[in-house]
Amino acid sequence: MDNFNWIAFFQVVATVLTSGIIVLWTIPTINYIARTKGILNAPGERTSHRHKTPNLAGISIFIGMSVSSLLFIHNDLDIFKYVYLASIIIFFTGLKDDILILSPWKKLLAQFVVATLIVMADLRFTHFFGLFGVDEVGEITSFIITIVFIVGIINAVNLIDGIDGLVASIGVLILGCFGLFFFINGIYDWAVYCAGMIGALIAFFQYNVFGLRNKIFMGDSGSLLLGLCVAVTTIMFWEANADKSLLLTFITAPAITLAIIIVPVYDMTRVFVYRIMRGLSPFSADRNHIHHRIVDMGFTHFQTSLIILGFNVLIIAVALTLGLFLGPLWIIAVIVALAFVSVFVMNKIYEKKKR
Repeated sequence: MDNFNWIAFFQVVATVLTSGIIVLWTIPTINYIARTKGILNAPGERTSHRHKTPNLAGISIFIGMSVSSLLFIHNDLDIFKYVYLASIIIFFTGLKDDILILSPWKKLLAQFVVATLIVMADLRFTHFFGLFGVDEVGEITSFIITIVFIVGIINAVNLIDGIDGLVASIGVLILGCFGLFFFINGIYDWAVYCAGMIGALIAFFQYNVFGLRNKIFMGDSGSLLLGLCVAVTTIMFWEANADKSLLLTFITAPAITLAIIIVPVYDMTRVFVYRIMRGLSPFSADRNHIHHRIVDMGFTHFQTSLIILGFNVLIIAVALTLGLFLGPLWIIAVIVALAFVSVFVMNKIYEKKKR
């Protein structure tokens, strides 16, 4: 414990608490304003709620995450100024969609803009760890892969925001894994960045899942912001594993990364393929997401979130265990197979219950 950085530890804890307190304090006010002004999300065919509910919690999450983390971030400012500028753009894009409704193409354009900003900060994929025989990629290829990845993850996280508690719990798990890795390796600013969003999500979870008078949804302003946060921390985690001077790195980093973000990635891939195969736009709305299927089987939102969260934890545990024996490609194959089999079994149970 002699080498343990207690100052950094207390900064991370303080970030979580500050962010959480800001969100707990501001959501009732935002909820009141939204209800007074009639800014409510109405139930529809593809939604899982029964009453008109405010969907502006992203405002609290943005304030809580930004204020708390900026108090304790001291290094990497050249990178973080681009990250926070991108966060501002994606937040206001989501907020406008929550209030006025934006076309999918305008939201997509904003996502490409923020992805480009992140690449300009030189936060991008440069190593492939020998995956498919590739160690390092060229600069142009790196730019393209990174931009496509960021846009994809932003949309993937946005798509799992369909039931109470799911996107918040998965966000806490993902950022908790990345934040712990950063802290162990002394990358404290990135641990603080993760902590800011974790504190906001934990506080939001209270109102989203258990709220009665102050029940509220995250909205696109929150889910798009969370998606960007997951995207940039995933890239940072991936790249940090190529630095062998760090205390803890994974030679199977591609597989571990996929295991951590498996829920949004697999769900988006599945619904996009499903829609395209039926001649629909991949951005069309439906109730074919994994969480919708589980809810329709009779589980509550909270139970469904716990089931999916438990599956994500299981996949991470499998990836870490297999990393002791297998290479990244084999582990990725096992992860994909487990995800496919799990969803196949779920669909069979769903169809049987529907009949």
